[in-house]
Amino acid sequence: MSLAVTPWRIISYAWKNFIRNAWIGLATVFVLVLALLSVNVLVGVNALMESAVSALEKKIDISVYFIPDTPEAVLQQAQFFMASLPQVKSANLLTRDQALESFKELHADDPKILEALAELDQNPLGASMILKAKKTKDYPFLIEALKNPQFEFAVESKTYDDHAEAINQVRDIGKSARLFGLILIGVFALFSVLIVYNAVRVAIYTQRQEIGVMRLVGASGSFVRMPLVLEGVLIAVIAMIISAGVIVGAIYLLEPRLISFFDGADPGLRTFFVKNLWQLIALEGGALVLLVAASSWAAVGKYLKK
Repeated sequence: MSLAVTPWRIISYAWKNFIRNAWIGLATVFVLVLALLSVNVLVGVNALMESAVSALEKKIDISVYFIPDTPEAVLQQAQFFMASLPQVKSANLLTRDQALESFKELHADDPKILEALAELDQNPLGASMILKAKKTKDYPFLIEALKNPQFEFAVESKTYDDHAEAINQVRDIGKSARLFGLILIGVFALFSVLIVYNAVRVAIYTQRQEIGVMRLVGASGSFVRMPLVLEGVLIAVIAMIISAGVIVGAIYLLEPRLISFFDGADPGLRTFFVKNLWQLIALEGGALVLLVAASSWAAVGKYLKK
């Protein structure tokens, strides 16, 4: 009569196997934790790079300065034309008075400049317009659009606050980090498979007499295989829990220190992980459990064929 394959028996044997091979299990957990941490470091770095690029893109704009005596109708026409372009996110017009007030606020700590302004009979500044594009790649197009003959004659100067080089540098760093991270993940994945495979082989060796007796009394291959596979899954779950604790602690420790690199803005690391929590658990947890279960299944299968 064959032994019945019941969930309770499988869980019971899996737990006993885990206790018997605790040291091997801990070593396996350690490697799996490193594999999960390498994955999440890569994910976190990618999220930070995207936040950095987004922060830089928000700082890019085009400042257009008009000659002081530009008629109001020309200013309104220029603003209306630029704002009507689908590539433009915003086109804010500052009058001469507003430009003067902004200039005074900017140089509030420089009394010499303020004294020089006070000696002038009239406002020396002209109106200005601040343009922001919806996409970074649209700024060269906006520069060309400002050559419209209806108001180009009134443009005294224009400045393009170009962070494109910094954005490209951040993206290049991100690519290098992703490549290094993928190599690291591949190495840990290989180590994980080898360690799980050999851990199951050791478990089989230490229980060879017990397994032999089970086979003699009619235990099926599934009854022998499933507790060892479940032991591997249990190790994977423990590794996931430990990794989650380390990741949460690291986020709370690092994020306040990252704020200074983002000029006081939220780096978005915690927000990213909270927003994608269940997706990350499903993808990483599912991949890890599948990896461990497949390794355990293969190791037991090789023994059963002997």
